Amino acid sequence: KRYFSTFKSNRYSKVVLDFLEDKNLEPVLIYEDLKDQNIKEKIKDQTKGLSGIYLIFNKKTLDFYVGSGSTGKIYTRFYRHLINLTGSKIVKLAVNKYGLDNFSFIILETFTEKTTVENNKNLLDIEDFYLKSLLPNYNILTEAGSSFGYKHTELDRIKMKSVYSDERREIIGNLNKNKEFSPLTIEIMKLSALTRDKVNYSPEGIKKMKKASKPIIVYNIENNTVYGEYSSIVEGAVNLNCSERTISRALKTEKKVLLKR
Repeated sequence: KRYFSTFKSNRYSKVVLDFLEDKNLEPVLIYEDLKDQNIKEKIKDQTKGLSGIYLIFNKKTLDFYVGSGSTGKIYTRFYRHLINLTGSKIVKLAVNKYGLDNFSFIILETFTEKTTVENNKNLLDIEDFYLKSLLPNYNILTEAGSSFGYKHTELDRIKMKSVYSDERREIIGNLNKNKEFSPLTIEIMKLSALTRDKVNYSPEGIKKMKKASKPIIVYNIENNTVYGEYSSIVEGAVNLNCSERTISRALKTEKKVLLKR
């Protein structure tokens, strides 16, 4: 069972309320002053035994992160992302730069049904809806998945693409149209560019490596489009300006995600 609720608008900062209105969101719970131990305890108590969808909001840059927590894990997600900083690396960079005081933790939906391997897909599907609708730029992986025991295969991804009508694609696309990068995102992109090594392969070397390689398709998981099709990992590495090892390592992971270069 899904729960939504209204909240008293005069209790929260204007930037948070403006953000929620702009995104047409009606959250269940909002938490600010995250350094306050009483607030931490309140999050722990009020989310106990619940699963749900949460949003981490940067009040300075208006950037945000969307995630899900299975039964009893919402507080764990909060603590990992914002307190001991062992969750999202992007959120960690942002908290270190702007300070915890400039963040709010927002519960978008909660569920009382106990999360199991069988029904966890329902939670991920709802998370996936928020990811594709809101396009949060703190999320590197914008198709929901977890280590809970369920993952999307390539066939699943193609099927998921087909259920979005052209009208829905246009609506989602317009949400991200003319979107400006935050200072933090720009810094991350600059750092990646400055520290990137130029990869050069000789024609002979490429030919030899192609024989032992397989064709790959690279998807842009931010908008569900094909980024490129390559006859081999080597060809993909050349076009993506990364090493063959980087792609091979990504393909061996559960989610098969290659971070932006």
